[in-house]
Amino acid sequence: MAKEPTTETLKNRLIIAGIEEISMYGIRDFSLRRVATRCDASCAAPYRHFKNREDFIREILAYINSQWHLLSDSIIRLYAKDPLRQLIELSVAYIRFLAANANYRAALTASGEVGFENREFVALLDTYCVEHGMTEEERARILYAIKALIFGTVAMLGSGELQNENATFERVRATLLSLLK
Repeated sequence: MAKEPTTETLKNRLIIAGIEEISMYGIRDFSLRRVATRCDASCAAPYRHFKNREDFIREILAYINSQWHLLSDSIIRLYAKDPLRQLIELSVAYIRFLAANANYRAALTASGEVGFENREFVALLDTYCVEHGMTEEERARILYAIKALIFGTVAMLGSGELQNENATFERVRATLLSLLK
């Protein structure tokens, strides 16, 4: 039997290995045994930290979302007095976050959780649209266009069609600015 690392360390290692597992095999073929093996832990180890497979997957998604929220919260604070800049920088940060973390993106996509329904972002967009006299239909179109820009840019970065460089993100910022003004 494999020697078990400390409890918190093992739980974190299981979560990271679980993200890789989902990225490689998807949710349907997710294997707790493979995750435990990847962590050099016993097959029972995941059950000491998670009730079951579904609880483990929920914890994985919560971990990914917590990583995003650390970043998004700092952007919201940094541009606290400028809602337009908050919207633009949150969008750019989400593109960078998804592009830099292919395993996170794969896990979110496999779970059906990938999206840009960040509560803070949607609240910011709602406030911005109300302050600028936009209708609900205009708000819905803007949200759709922002999501399309985010996920299209991530896909194009992944395929190599766009380069992960400042010029690309300046183009994204300019597009968002024209969309939101």
